[in-house]
Amino acid sequence: MNCDNFLCVYEKNGECSCSEISLDILGSCTDCIYVTIDPETLAALKKKTLKSLGDDCFLED
Repeated sequence: MNCDNFLCVYEKNGECSCSEISLDILGSCTDCIYVTIDPETLAALKKKTLKSLGDDCFLED
């Protein structure tokens, strides 16, 4: 089964590794488990990405 949620632990190479899943009323997977990213790592990755984009919204600390 295809999966576009790359933050889900069950996603691998665009595919869901679960044999069966359940969907909610909106069609979203109810079995999804998100990878936890600690706040410091997330902040560093956001900063790096904004810098590489040359984003005008980027503000130095």
